[in-house]
Amino acid sequence: MTDAQATLLPNGQAVFRDWLEHEGSKGWDALDTSPDGNYEKVWQAWLWHLSGAAFTEDKARRPSFAHESKDWHQATAVDVQHFLQIRDGQRAHHHPERKISPVTRRRYWRLLERIYDHAMEHGWIHANPATGLEPIDRPPSEDGKGHCLPPLLWQSLPRHFPLADGYQNARDRAIVLLLYEMALAPEEVRALLWKDLRSSAELAWESLSKEIADTSPALPRFLRIEGGRAAQQRLLELPESVARALLDWRRFSAAQRGPTVVDGDHIVFYSRRGGELSVRMLFHVASQIIQRAHEAQAEGSQKSPLQRVGPQVLRNTAIVQWLRAGQPELEVIARIGVNSTRALRHLQHYL
Repeated sequence: MTDAQATLLPNGQAVFRDWLEHEGSKGWDALDTSPDGNYEKVWQAWLWHLSGAAFTEDKARRPSFAHESKDWHQATAVDVQHFLQIRDGQRAHHHPERKISPVTRRRYWRLLERIYDHAMEHGWIHANPATGLEPIDRPPSEDGKGHCLPPLLWQSLPRHFPLADGYQNARDRAIVLLLYEMALAPEEVRALLWKDLRSSAELAWESLSKEIADTSPALPRFLRIEGGRAAQQRLLELPESVARALLDWRRFSAAQRGPTVVDGDHIVFYSRRGGELSVRMLFHVASQIIQRAHEAQAEGSQKSPLQRVGPQVLRNTAIVQWLRAGQPELEVIARIGVNSTRALRHLQHYL
């Protein structure tokens, strides 16, 4: 490609925007095109990688190969290979608080492959650097199937939910009911605020400190979920069991840490130090209940080996139960906060 031809190409930001607009306009399987989304963060990291800035600023990351600054259309398969290499302690580009995983590595590769395919369709480049990787250098395929609990185990779980008879048990009961009855995503449970509990679509649930000791306060009726994607913005009706569990937890929480921690912008579930509940602790809450119910099953009662025991398997199983009961897919995706039925494909083998 000549210098004159290169000057006519869109820059890295423009080619990404063109691709994202194209993907977002699809009638089926359209992507989330919200500003500052995960796709853009990964693409920005890719452009930063090509610029050589990553290696200039961090000597520990400097590779043995020469790395000159280059534009997006000059990228080679070697550049893609080095971008995808997992280094000790490396963090994911789209979620800096998480370590990069092989699954994430493959998703980054697929994103680059799709954007460069789009550029090829426009005639901006002649070869896709992401497809030029040798098979051995390509991130391994991920298991696209979600995991669910066996029906008998799922039905037996409520018998093993903790009673709201103490501080920790009340918290764990509220958490597991949000997962079991409402199929909230794990990150939605962790980010929940007290102001998200509503008396109606218009009114927040006002249960002030003076009402906490009331023997029969009004229960919250709705749960407002606010997420980064448009589909995640939703108002869900609270089953009475979940509403009562949240009220019980609020009482114990206020008694333990004071009434100010159960109002407004305070998070509903927190660690012992008062910070956000960790992913590890949420996993512990879900897994111990699943394992307890599994161990209680009789050996001759179609007892199946456990494949997954975390909060995501509770969400998956609840979704499958709804679909098996005949709920329309469009209603289900609205309940769980996704914008396409494609998000259900990983569960199709259970239906």
